[in-house]
Amino acid sequence: MAEKKTEEQAKIDTNKQEKLKEKVINQNKDDEVKQMQPAELRKQLSNKNSDYVFRLQKELETQGKMSHEDAQKRVDELLNDLVIAQRHGQPASTYYNMSPKLKAADMLKPKKKKASDIPFWQYATDNALFYVAIFFGLFGLIGLFQKNDKYNSQMGVLTLLIVGASLGVFMTKYNDWVLPNGSKNRKIPWSKLIWGFVLLMGMLFICFGVLGLPALQVINPALPGVYNLIIAAVAYGIRWLFRRHYEIIGSAFSPADKSK
Repeated sequence: MAEKKTEEQAKIDTNKQEKLKEKVINQNKDDEVKQMQPAELRKQLSNKNSDYVFRLQKELETQGKMSHEDAQKRVDELLNDLVIAQRHGQPASTYYNMSPKLKAADMLKPKKKKASDIPFWQYATDNALFYVAIFFGLFGLIGLFQKNDKYNSQMGVLTLLIVGASLGVFMTKYNDWVLPNGSKNRKIPWSKLIWGFVLLMGMLFICFGVLGLPALQVINPALPGVYNLIIAAVAYGIRWLFRRHYEIIGSAFSPADKSK
């Protein structure tokens, strides 16, 4: 009985070794395919896949108005995966699960930008412009309802600009700290967040004190409400163009999930 179990175990071990060996061989062959040049890869294609590639290239030329060379380069980028899939019994139509016409349309469709692709400085600039627009807009509205427009605000134009920009940059960093990679788990302790906020407030109060000096009122005047509203509109317009140009996703109040 024990001998029979030993023989069965030996067969199982042998089968496992053969499967492992086969897996290693297949992996090595796949690695070889990845090193092949496009011309060599095209020779490896089956008749069915060759026809798929030919039709796909024609669709790229027609739909995307590409030159023959550009369409061929786009198709060449797919050949490694196609040949590997072919080795494992998957023709191109099954691998992509779409016709050459639909695959070409998918390749030509602009790819959506991910939040993780957007650098910190772009988010910081976007949020800084947003808060600058908010502060100037708020004090502009206050100025419109005051009888003496000359004293509509104790905060000058330079002060509003610095406060808005600083808060925008801080909120960008805050979102990175609190929601790293889209996770709700805090990246740093609350104590550090509090100290960071205190440091920001301290710097702003020092800024207020310096910019409030009579000698600096020439470069930091308190503007009438209507002028503040104009600056708010300009800041928001620049932000709109900035977001459109860099395809910014999310905002200070609604940060994008960087894990997607």
